[in-house]
Amino acid sequence: MVRGLLTKLSDMRTGLTWRINNTYSNGIDNTVLEILIFESREQTGRIAFQLEDGHVINYRYKEVKKQLPAQIMDVLLDVISFEMTVA
Repeated sequence: MVRGLLTKLSDMRTGLTWRINNTYSNGIDNTVLEILIFESREQTGRIAFQLEDGHVINYRYKEVKKQLPAQIMDVLLDVISFEMTVA
């Protein structure tokens, strides 16, 4: 689901790319992933979240107002909504 929303986001914006990094794992029940979002090779966003429950630890994306606590799906939908309003 996360990958699908990121693909939708990259389809909306020419030159927008993304990658997901595994930044932490205790090997049992806690994995933190980080989504990096780029436009024309310049980083425009970063979202860190827990893989197991989707809880967002921290994020920033352009002028999107940060609202924590949040879930990864909500943040990605906010980012897509933001891009739809500025496009």
